[in-house]
Amino acid sequence: MARLEFRLPSHVVMGEGALEELPDTVSGLGCSEALVVTDPTVKRLYGGRVEEALRRAGIRASFYVITASDMGNVDAARRVHAEQGACAVVGLGGGRSIDVGKYTAYLEGKPFVSVPTAISHDGFASPIVALKDKDLNPVSLFTRPPDAVIVDTGVIAGAPRRLLASGVGDLVAKLTSVADARLARLFKAEEVPELALRMAESAARIVMDNIGEIASWSERGLRLLAEAGLLAGSAMSVAGSSRPCSGAEHLFSHAIDKVYPERRSLHGEQVGVGAIMMAYLHRMDWEAIREALRAVGAPTTAEELGVPAEKVVEALTIAHTLRKRFTVLGEGGLTREAAERLARATGVI
Repeated sequence: MARLEFRLPSHVVMGEGALEELPDTVSGLGCSEALVVTDPTVKRLYGGRVEEALRRAGIRASFYVITASDMGNVDAARRVHAEQGACAVVGLGGGRSIDVGKYTAYLEGKPFVSVPTAISHDGFASPIVALKDKDLNPVSLFTRPPDAVIVDTGVIAGAPRRLLASGVGDLVAKLTSVADARLARLFKAEEVPELALRMAESAARIVMDNIGEIASWSERGLRLLAEAGLLAGSAMSVAGSSRPCSGAEHLFSHAIDKVYPERRSLHGEQVGVGAIMMAYLHRMDWEAIREALRAVGAPTTAEELGVPAEKVVEALTIAHTLRKRFTVLGEGGLTREAAERLARATGVI
């Protein structure tokens, strides 16, 4: 077996009021000039608070407000970084802001501080960056994990419930992604550290075993959701890839992006629906996954996703082509008839 070597965030602060630790965290990185990558809504809600807190600590903040999670925004953020001479990058917001900030920091060789304002998926603590290319195809890049992660559950509590429910979808789907990784290890001799698989599986179990508390959106429930996201993100660092946390359910989500670009559904919502169907193929308890999603108000059907039934079927037939990764879909994928049977058997269509 290959040597196991990995990095994890060196500093994690989680709980009510954790955002107040941002100035000390940035100072601890030896930095007095930070680039904050965020989006328009989060900047309006928290930009002033963050800027003032950093200013009081003698840290000057420059902001880059993203318009999308693509290389154009990364390039623009890098220009602001160079102009301001920033020595650290802070990703403040949802997945798109964190991905653009993380990749900017990676390319510039600077420390990265992840400050999620919603737990919509596990990217806030992972070394993975998810961007889109010019053809809207997903580009998954392995960089490095954040140097620090700050999760203020008071801030998370203010996030739209839909975003948090999306995070539940992304996290319970680790049950099927781990099952896919075990298949790849069995049939393709793919090396995946058992530690990484256990971490990803545990992240899903934290959510499944505490779904009632999480569905109440209590401070403890939000903390559990954040802990699960941290564990899943760390699993990818251990594995050296997204393999433990991204299987056929993610391929299905990427396929939906491809065949139905006008969609309004979120990544975690699509992944959750994908997990229902892939769990059925794995002969797992797919109904338990469906009930967990229902408990938090996440979609479990094509209609709830806002995606036409025929597009769900089409996505299932092409999902296996979007990445060279062995999953329960096999190397040949599903026929249209098999895809339709699967979607109907699970009530997705």
